[in-house]
Amino acid sequence: MKKTTILIFIDWYKPGYKAGGPIRSVSNMVDALKDHFQFYIVTRNTDYLETIPYSNINTNQWNSIDNAQVFYLSKENTKRSTTHALIDEVQPDIVYCNSFYSPYFSLIPIYYAKKKNIKTILAVRGMLSKGSLGVKKTKKKVFTQFIKWVGLFQNITFHATTNDEKEDIKAVFGVKVNSLIANNLPEIKTRAFHLKAKAENTLRLVSIARISPEKNTLYAINVLKNCKQNIVFDIYGPIYNQEYWNECLKVINELPVNIKVNYKGALPHHEIDATLQQYHALLLPSTGENFGHIIIEAMANTCVPIISDKTPWINLTTLNVGFDINLANLKQFTTTIDKLASIDETTFNEMAKNAFLYAQQVTNNQSLIEQYKQLFQL
Repeated sequence: MKKTTILIFIDWYKPGYKAGGPIRSVSNMVDALKDHFQFYIVTRNTDYLETIPYSNINTNQWNSIDNAQVFYLSKENTKRSTTHALIDEVQPDIVYCNSFYSPYFSLIPIYYAKKKNIKTILAVRGMLSKGSLGVKKTKKKVFTQFIKWVGLFQNITFHATTNDEKEDIKAVFGVKVNSLIANNLPEIKTRAFHLKAKAENTLRLVSIARISPEKNTLYAINVLKNCKQNIVFDIYGPIYNQEYWNECLKVINELPVNIKVNYKGALPHHEIDATLQQYHALLLPSTGENFGHIIIEAMANTCVPIISDKTPWINLTTLNVGFDINLANLKQFTTTIDKLASIDETTFNEMAKNAFLYAQQVTNNQSLIEQYKQLFQL
């Protein structure tokens, strides 16, 4: 029996890593569903914020990458006619896009797929959350009104990854919008629990995320201002906005001597596990995550998450696996970090083991596969 063919459009894909979550979401989906669907992917030949093409792929032709055929577009070939030609070549059963705003990887593919009566699915990837819409608010509002006016997203299916995201989609496009929930799939990988060394009154914190208002990097640094314990906070991720990073540097330079903050640059995906093993906790007070792959990866590497309550991962304190805190309560972030720093190695490793087991439970949830079969059914 012929597999259903899904043609995916996404701005950035493997071997890129700087765009973060969406790359992992699509890669994990392809790996988990390879036995059920045939995947083709169209993407750029550069990583996020980069202009130099990948050295290990063939540009403007199909490449076999893990469990999919991937077409890497050069800048010159990223155009309407190429999009049309690739859809005609693949003859997909489904066109699946991964951005609310991208002209060449959402708007044009959706327009042409609808014209050819191809089933079309749009994953908004958290872009309709209140936190995301609050950044560049006026520009996004004008764009959304225009899209609704021309009716581009009428008669398509929206892929929501959580109930909250489904509500966000309804809030923008109305209650009658066609949306289905399929939770993001974590990376399937065998990891072992390792005890971590920890001295009392010290804590090694890490952030692995884009440096941007959505990820709340500046907020995270401000949280540390009043910490009394000895804290090291290492920040990994591409600098999305230099002006915003300059604000971060200003606060870093004003921190007390017991707080050390270091910027470590962008981190390739294959180095994430080894890097997380060096830290006690993940500090990520983001304004919203529709999944937050790094949160699960941190727990899988025995890092305790200290995050906002704007992610799917809530009630962590009750479960003794971490902390999800309301962003209105900056002081509670500070208190939590000091409290975690003050505990001894044995107590810390008990919590870290709980976090590890929680991540294992999420990773091995087989019901997620069924959600995607429902999403992609013809």
